Amino acid sequence: MTSLSSHPTPGSLLQGLLPREHGVWFQLGLPLASALFVSGAPASALWLTGAALACLLAHEPLLLLLGHRGARRGERDGGRAKVWGLGVGALGALSFVLGAVSLPQEARPFLALPLILGGEVLLLAWNRQERTLSGEVLAALALGAWAVPIAMAGGLPASTALTLWGTYGLSFGLATLAVRTVIASHRPHAHRERLRCTGAALVAAVLLTAVLWALASGLHPLRVLALLPVGLVALGLCVALPSPRKLHSIGWTLGVAGTLTLVLLGVGLG
Repeated sequence: MTSLSSHPTPGSLLQGLLPREHGVWFQLGLPLASALFVSGAPASALWLTGAALACLLAHEPLLLLLGHRGARRGERDGGRAKVWGLGVGALGALSFVLGAVSLPQEARPFLALPLILGGEVLLLAWNRQERTLSGEVLAALALGAWAVPIAMAGGLPASTALTLWGTYGLSFGLATLAVRTVIASHRPHAHRERLRCTGAALVAAVLLTAVLWALASGLHPLRVLALLPVGLVALGLCVALPSPRKLHSIGWTLGVAGTLTLVLLGVGLG
């Protein structure tokens, strides 16, 4: 007789099938929250939000089925991953269709942004390149791109919606660069001072260029300030190069800075 302990408990049904990197929740959640706030959350925006969440939730099962989590995990969790992936994928497709048909006509072409970028992320995952710097930055851009049609669902101009996406894309890109610099600086035989100077100079140059462009474009002061929280934390990380053992705290610090970006953007766009 099969013992009860051999059956998965309700709490374990999704064990190992949710995104492993906690940062992706910020990378998707913060742009979506900003877009929903400025759009007023009409039905089309809510449906597209569901589609975006489904894409995120289907990512880990897909990697598992592709064999990127090891043969043992594939044999053990492959069945659950397939069921969960198909279920989430079907709900995501339905949400996307319902959101697209109710979206203002001028916003529909911008649905191509998350689809194209998401397809490129899948190609990188297929080739096991999703953990490279370019792969992680592209994934952050793909997740944040959902904010563009969602923001436009409430009548926001395309230029403003793209600026919202660009703010988060820049922030998450600099954060990714800073974290990878911190990790690289503590590897054996790493040139810490060279990494410190290179990382800090690159972050400072990109951040300064973005701020100058925003000022020259006449953006609302709060929208200019929204570029700074995550960028300044990233600059501080490149200078300080804290121990990788503090990555959990670093992640939460970047999350708090991203939340400040959300507040500044929400007030500036509102």
